[in-house]
Amino acid sequence: MKTADDEMEDKVSQEEIVSKDKDFDDEIDYRTVIKEKFCMMWDNTSCSGQSATLNCVITHKDQKLLQHIFEDIQTSKIPQTVVLYGAAGIGKTTLLKKAMLEWADGNLYQQFTHVFYLSGREISQVKEKSFAQLISKHWPCNKSHIEQILSKPNSLLFIIDSFDELDFSFEEPEFALCKDWTQKHPVSFLISSLLRKVMLPTSYLLVTTRSTAWKRLVPLLQKPHRVKMPGLSKNARMDYIHHLLKDKTWAMNAACSIRMNGRLFQMCHVFHVCQMICTFLKEHIEKGGSVEETCQTSTALFTNYVCSLFPHIPGSSVTLPNETLLRSLCQAAVEGIWTMKHVLYQQNLRKHELTREDVSLFLDAKVLQQDTEYENCYMFTHLHLQEFFAALFYLLRENPEEKDYPCEPFENLFLLLESNHFHDPHLEQMKCFLFGLLNKDRVRQLEETFNLTISMELRFQDLLHCIYETQDEEFITRALMYFQKIIMRVDEEPQLRIYSFCLKHCHSLQTMTLTARADLRNRLDLDPTGEMCPEDAAVQIIHYWQDLFSVIHTNESLVEMDLYESRLDESLMKILNEELSHPKCNLQKLTLKAVCFLNSCQDFSFLVSNNKVTHLDLKDTDLEENGLKTLCEALKSQGCKLRLLRNQLESCDLNADRCKTLSKALRSNRSLVFLNLSTNNLSNDGVKSLCEVLENPNCPLERLALASCGLTKVGCEVLSSALTKSKRLTHLCLTDNILKDEGIELLSYTLTHPQCTLQSLVLRCCYFTSIGSEHLSTALLNNKSLIHLDVGFNQLKDNGLKLLCHSLQQPNCNLQELELMGCVLTNNACEDLASVIVNNSNLWNLDLGFNILGDAGLNVLCDALRKPNCHIQRLGLENCGLTPGCCQDLLSLLSNNHSVIQMNLKKNALDHEAIRNLCKVLRSPTCKMEFLALDKKEITKKKIKKFLADYF
Repeated sequence: MKTADDEMEDKVSQEEIVSKDKDFDDEIDYRTVIKEKFCMMWDNTSCSGQSATLNCVITHKDQKLLQHIFEDIQTSKIPQTVVLYGAAGIGKTTLLKKAMLEWADGNLYQQFTHVFYLSGREISQVKEKSFAQLISKHWPCNKSHIEQILSKPNSLLFIIDSFDELDFSFEEPEFALCKDWTQKHPVSFLISSLLRKVMLPTSYLLVTTRSTAWKRLVPLLQKPHRVKMPGLSKNARMDYIHHLLKDKTWAMNAACSIRMNGRLFQMCHVFHVCQMICTFLKEHIEKGGSVEETCQTSTALFTNYVCSLFPHIPGSSVTLPNETLLRSLCQAAVEGIWTMKHVLYQQNLRKHELTREDVSLFLDAKVLQQDTEYENCYMFTHLHLQEFFAALFYLLRENPEEKDYPCEPFENLFLLLESNHFHDPHLEQMKCFLFGLLNKDRVRQLEETFNLTISMELRFQDLLHCIYETQDEEFITRALMYFQKIIMRVDEEPQLRIYSFCLKHCHSLQTMTLTARADLRNRLDLDPTGEMCPEDAAVQIIHYWQDLFSVIHTNESLVEMDLYESRLDESLMKILNEELSHPKCNLQKLTLKAVCFLNSCQDFSFLVSNNKVTHLDLKDTDLEENGLKTLCEALKSQGCKLRLLRNQLESCDLNADRCKTLSKALRSNRSLVFLNLSTNNLSNDGVKSLCEVLENPNCPLERLALASCGLTKVGCEVLSSALTKSKRLTHLCLTDNILKDEGIELLSYTLTHPQCTLQSLVLRCCYFTSIGSEHLSTALLNNKSLIHLDVGFNQLKDNGLKLLCHSLQQPNCNLQELELMGCVLTNNACEDLASVIVNNSNLWNLDLGFNILGDAGLNVLCDALRKPNCHIQRLGLENCGLTPGCCQDLLSLLSNNHSVIQMNLKKNALDHEAIRNLCKVLRSPTCKMEFLALDKKEITKKKIKKFLADYF
């Protein structure tokens, strides 16, 4: 089977046969051929969108550059090799086409009898030829005539246009190169031989290349003379920007915004980029977009631009690529940036699994463009667009650790991060886009446009190691300006040194998770020569910690800090207290989960002077005597504004006596609204002291969690009394306490009291039965405030549920959310549930997970859920004994129900075909489902994964 490359080679060979069969005049004028060929190219260029404005720029600005390109002012000699370089799209190819026409008209380079134009894009697709055949492809001449021309190489000029588009490695050793221009060789050998002056050494060369490919070209040339194509000057840029944005009230503001953004303004020195930026900006602002926000960074502008290429408009001809296809495009983009090869030839498309149909999708969106002269050549509409998609690759790529084949060099993020502008200038803008994409607003835009989830899990620690090496504070500030959340661990002194230096420049940081180890090895452990005494080493380490934690008060954006699994000693605790007490500290949430305080150094005295911290989390951290003392002193202080201790004191070994101490402090506190004392052995005595606080009419507590606190019926008696006196308590969690039916009876009676303000009651795993269910059923009929009830993992059984359902169907029942997970229900309970679904207009959340309802039970539920008077929006069916036999009911539910938008089907025995059909119906216009939970191990299987990638 022939490839596209083979077909093109056959086509070329056929052209040669035809040229031999025809009787051409040997003396046909070469200049005439050039005129016809390049006039046609010029016309095609104009038709493809390069306006007469560009021709004017060439005529007036660059004509002089063309005329003097073979003049070396420094040596006063005519250089044999000239390199014309400049940014992508700056007009190098257009200029050379103009040069060919000028030469053919006798106006330029008349010292050369023949000028041969070789396009990098065209010759990259040719496999094997002689050099004579290569330069005479479009010019019918016989062998003797070409021999006559090439016999005087010092009168010949060879133009190699777009060196960066040559798909050759140029790794041939010099002894393998060829001098004979009549012998057939791979075209890569021929071009390498010409550039290295092995073939036709006295001929003249004019090579064009992008600035970024200069490093790849230099080793091939002998003493080249460099000429830079500058593009638009600063003044010309501003004039052109004003010209494009003329007669608009916001034009001046837009022009200033572009000018103030150095990187964006530099991009505008290329005519086409300037035109693209201004045209897009004009359309974006006219649709209500913001000038300042869009021009804030180059990443912001290009994100908006890319998103505009894939509009969510009904009837739009642009099709949205799925994640697999988008990843393939990004992979092709990033490989091209790394290798400095920017044309996608047929073999590139095959390598990245891009079909013609795929390419046409990106052509329609104007992400890619097809060459008007050469077949099977595609490229991004501009280099910066390719750099943007290349940066996106690092956020879209699959986990490298899961790949069963070696990674490509361009996949190594570490290599990208350690690259620098001097040695790898071609990677600079891609790296800039990568940092810019680590911004939640940019990510949200792309996720909404392409309907996917983008990974932000870049290795932040690797990044810091790389940029620390630069010691360039301005660069580090720019590199870290997009990071709003970081996670890091400090186990050794070198890490501490790097992080303490870098974090001071992370000015946009909002959330920091840090595992700090106060007992890390000091520098003497790493320095056996003993050049630093222990005292000096300790002072140095403390200084690093001070620098690192100084971010608490120097960074105004930092509002959340988590010191997860840290080991803090007296020195670090002192530094933390000083920083948290600083008047410029804006921290609001402090998490000290599973923190070890060495030598009983707990100290929360900063809460007395800090009125910004409203959340304190001490989960899995032992609350010591000193810690409890300072915490209680802070809670009694008017300066403390702590509002939430969500899971904060969980597992803190807070017994009944300590609970009494805490309760005393809470009596004078007027800010705390959430208290979680779960998994502490409070017992009934501890709860009694808390209830005394709740009964105080000035108590601000709204939410109280007492899960696994050793409560019994006696504790329920005390709680019941407090619940009728509390003015603000709305949420109560009593999970995993042995309340039994007797305790539930007491709580149910309280719920009927008109002064009870509870809105949410969690009674999961409280060891009650259908008897307790009967008490709750009575309470539901008389309570006006309760809207959320969780009775999961209690032995209600079908008869207990029937009692609840009787009350739930009554018009005076206000319950909105009911959780019945693991209540030993069967399919027999589904008739009662169906009746509730149809008759209760308030209930919108129903969780029936971990009950063996089976396919028969689901069939009954689905009939009710499809009814127009059903208001259920969220339905939990995890581990309900469902099989593929229920698939038709599920499909009908997804297609025809009017209310259910979230459903959990995890841990059910649904097969591949059932999951495939469910996913299919999600695309139906009648399907209202927004969230469908399925087992991860099922949807990651190859067949389902491929189906989802193709279908969504």
